[in-house]
Amino acid sequence: RTRFKVLTILVAFIAGFGSGVGLKTAYEAISSKPYYWKSPPIIVNCYGEDFSEPQLVRAISYWTLRGQSIGFYEHKPSKKTCENEWLEGFIILRRSDLLDRDESTLANTRRYTSLTRMKGAVIYYTPGTQNLDMINEHELGHALGFSHVEVVGNIMHPLYHKMGRDFLLPTE
Repeated sequence: RTRFKVLTILVAFIAGFGSGVGLKTAYEAISSKPYYWKSPPIIVNCYGEDFSEPQLVRAISYWTLRGQSIGFYEHKPSKKTCENEWLEGFIILRRSDLLDRDESTLANTRRYTSLTRMKGAVIYYTPGTQNLDMINEHELGHALGFSHVEVVGNIMHPLYHKMGRDFLLPTE
């Protein structure tokens, strides 16, 4: 009898967790901007000195011209700041040797969310890709809460060779 109760609770937990993940995935797939920041995020460059500051400034300008708010950015943050995996209210830029294993992945953004609210984000760059044209604008778009848009020429297109400087949501 006790085993049956434990098994029932375990099955219910797994089913609930799976449903939650499925609903979140479906929500992200149908929404161009599934997540929103409560207050403007702070961007910190924990990648290192070979991350181009003008590239970062250009990416920030790209999004602020489109109505997105950024608190401020720190190009040379303290080591203590960069020791954290992620920080609430921050977008952290990092180098990732793990992405080297998949040659098609130039960068990846990990979003930390609570329902539809962005809590934090970390952008991981394959070494050498951090200064490619448009890559920072694209990944910063993810960190600001935007999803991929399958329109050739859109900054949020999932394939680098099909990206462009346009930014229109599918409903526009």
